Parts: sequence; structure tokens; C-alpha cells
Amino acid sequence: MSNQQTAIVGNKEYTFMPMNAFDANRLFLRIQKVATPIIGAVIGSGKGIGEMDVKDAASTIAQHIDESIMDQIIMPMFDQSKVFDCENKCFIKSGMDVNRCFTVENLFDFYELAFEVGRYQFGPFFKALMGRFGSLTEGVAKKK
Repeated sequence: MSNQQTAIVGNKEYTFMPMNAFDANRLFLRIQKVATPIIGAVIGSGKGIGEMDVKDAASTIAQHIDESIMDQIIMPMFDQSKVFDCENKCFIKSGMDVNRCFTVENLFDFYELAFEVGRYQFGPFFKALMGRFGSLTEGVAKKK
């Protein structure tokens, strides 16, 4: 039984696999340092990460990304997730692969794909976190 996932972004099909727990945890430790503004924007939208529109989420992510996030989070996540562009028959794990699979005209699709892969890899963690600790923040949100 395969755990392969499929995402259609910009009329192109991509596949990816679940990360192993150790690598996902290492990546999560990096993500937590930069995720606060992104999570704040998601919470401010009134929607959970699983409910947020992909284009809105990708736009929010793109506003908070710099080169270090590309190098330390997104590209390692793509590599560990074995992200594969079915049209170009290419794994996306380096800058050269990004150039092969995306152009300036469809670069936003790259961010949508990053959101889809990240939501799959880390969405269950955040959902469990909010389920366990979300009640601690409900009173704070209602007082505003």
C-alpha cells in the first residue's frame, strides 16, 4: 500500500510521500522559528490550516519567505517528501529542479505546492496541537 499523495497545482500533477518522523521533527524545529507570523495570519483569518484557501495561504507564506527559508525549510521538505513533477518527470529537490519545473509566469504555483506539501506533512500536528491547547487561546481571542 502506497502512502503517495497527489496535488494538482496550476493544472500540473505533483506527487509526494510522507516524511519520516525524525526528519519531520528536525524540519519542524526550523519551522517553529519562522511560523509564528504565518500561523498568526492563518488564525487571524478565522480558518484552520486545513480550511484555508490554498491561494490565500500561499500568498501569506510568500509574504514571509526569504532565501534562508527556501534553503533550510522548503527545499529540504521537498527533498524529504520526494516531491515529483509528473509532467516534467523530475523530483524537485534543488534550485535547478525548480528552474526545470517552474517559470517566472507560474512561480506562484511553487508556493501553492509548498503549502500543499507542508499542510500534508504538518497539518495533523497543528490540528492535534490546537485540539489539545486551542482552548487556552479561546478566551484571549474572544476578549479582543
